[in-house]
Amino acid sequence: MLLKSAQKSRFGALVFILLLLFATWLTTLMGKSPTYSFLFDSFPMPFYQAVANLLSHYPIGYKLTAVILFFISGIYLLVLNNKFIILKNRSYLPILFYALCSAAFLPIQRLNPALVSVFLVLLSIDHLFAIYQKNAPLDNLFRAGLAIGLATLLYAPAITIAVWALLTLLVLRPFNVREWFVLLFAFTVPWLIYMLILFIINDDILKPYHAFVTSIFTESEPAIDDKLFWIFGGFLAIPFGVSLIGTYQKLAFQKIIIRRYYSIFLYLFLIGVVSFFLVPGVSYEIFYFTAIPSAFIMSSYFADAKQNFWNELLLWLPIIGAIVVQVVMLI
Repeated sequence: MLLKSAQKSRFGALVFILLLLFATWLTTLMGKSPTYSFLFDSFPMPFYQAVANLLSHYPIGYKLTAVILFFISGIYLLVLNNKFIILKNRSYLPILFYALCSAAFLPIQRLNPALVSVFLVLLSIDHLFAIYQKNAPLDNLFRAGLAIGLATLLYAPAITIAVWALLTLLVLRPFNVREWFVLLFAFTVPWLIYMLILFIINDDILKPYHAFVTSIFTESEPAIDDKLFWIFGGFLAIPFGVSLIGTYQKLAFQKIIIRRYYSIFLYLFLIGVVSFFLVPGVSYEIFYFTAIPSAFIMSSYFADAKQNFWNELLLWLPIIGAIVVQVVMLI
């Protein structure tokens, strides 16, 4: 059974997961998936525009870059798990659920600013988690803020990660004015440097600000069939709901720091979901952000789940959903 193999981090489970990830991206790599236009194609943030323009002349490189960025982010999840012991044991489950909660939704299997900036979001998580019970956290806070500031120059809705970072600081540390100032100031540093460069080259220093406002407040309606979203969400809803309840029920028996980590993940997920429904410029690409907490929440449940028919079925449901989305897109 897949559940049994995944729980023990067997080589066979790793091979299956890698094959599944490859199959998930196969349609895109073969150029057979439809290409949808998003808001960030018409109104990109400056750093993403530079990346997209650079790769636009190389179609194969454009697709491979997206795949490589996705795999780097997935591997980083495993690194975070090993570093902070978020799950009790080493497991390949986080990269599996990260794929099933993001790239399995075929319309966002392309180079997009959320995918490009998700590494920076993971970097900020790395530095923020490191500040717990640390006597000198300012360096980590500054680096986390820099990463988030850079992410907003790639993807304007990443500003929601700044809100999440402040909540994370409240959860992990007692209130300290200096720590809050360092984090808030670090958010602005990439913007100040970029605007200084624009000033030096005699360009409009407010250009990134105008791009930011447009990216956030312009209504985004990509021409994607709603049934794809409901298929994708429908196959994920029950496994995620069961994982959410199961994971948070057992947190009472975990260490304090683990409980705080999962509180932080829940905030990140909720901020992502609220942004998806309420922020005009946010579309399906935000799934690359919400997939981070989802991956750990689902991994936490399935890593300790009883090996029975129902849990095996729950594990297979999102996999079946990913297959169905691929089939529907190709019909």
